Amino acid sequence: MAQQEILTLATQKSGRLNTHTQKLLQEAGIYFENGGVTKLKSPATNFPLQILYLRDDDIPSTIDDGIADAG
Repeated sequence: MAQQEILTLATQKSGRLNTHTQKLLQEAGIYFENGGVTKLKSPATNFPLQILYLRDDDIPSTIDDGIADAG
């Protein structure tokens, strides 16, 4: 069986961008383990997606380094 690829999304760990991202994903029906609020990395429970919660200054370099797919 082939392993499913997981999309990694980097987002701000707190603040306005985090709030908007969480709302958008919830409206799309995507939910995360432990609500996705207390960890550095939170996998979705019903979609091949994980979120990395980072400082906003670290998001571009995390994408450039290939650690995250989008931010």
